[in-house]
Amino acid sequence: MSSRTRDRTGVETASIITAARTEPAPGLGADPDLIGGMRLRPDARALQLDRYGRVVRVSAGLTRWIGWTGAQLAGRPFELVLHPDRRAWFRHRFSILLTDASPHFVGLAELTATDGRLAASHVTAVAVRGTEPPADSVLVLLTPENRVRRPQLTEVGSRVLEGLAGGASTAELAASLHLSRKGVEYHVTALLRQARVANRTALVAWAYHCGVLVPGSWPPRLAPEAREHIRPRGRAASS
Repeated sequence: MSSRTRDRTGVETASIITAARTEPAPGLGADPDLIGGMRLRPDARALQLDRYGRVVRVSAGLTRWIGWTGAQLAGRPFELVLHPDRRAWFRHRFSILLTDASPHFVGLAELTATDGRLAASHVTAVAVRGTEPPADSVLVLLTPENRVRRPQLTEVGSRVLEGLAGGASTAELAASLHLSRKGVEYHVTALLRQARVANRTALVAWAYHCGVLVPGSWPPRLAPEAREHIRPRGRAASS
């Protein structure tokens, strides 16, 4: 039987170390690489949370990294995987995310693996919304601290990325950047290929996750470190 503990909010939760099993939450399917409606690459470390912060799906890459499976975490608060010192931070940022005040948040945290070790990770949480707030679910991307890879961008590609992060459509980007719609799609495709993600929402999440975009900035803007490495000519790297 799982031991019980109380976190700082007084909400009873199962101890993450002793929680061994649970019934799968509704929607927990057989495809662990389909997270938040997005098909991620097999090595992606990701989770899908409901609006209450409970785990809905876990990617196979996350299971290989820290051991927890979808069956073990389904229906449990994601914060239980975090080091206790970072749980209040996550709850606070998650509550802001749900109010539509910010479409994402990023930060550093340590995760507790099934073998008891702590894994330092960059955490990126992105709201997956329907037609209006609150968020239908939240996509959480995790990258080991020593594996964050900053991409190479062209000047136009960087401006397209900033526009996408701000919610601009293809037509709006074409007008503001003096490109054709096909030109915009070319740059979006190049960015998707470099990030190895399937859609624009995941692309923006990836950009914040890699430190390409400045967290908390509106309108979205490129981080100074990323701007220093912009390629003046040619296509964005594809790998």
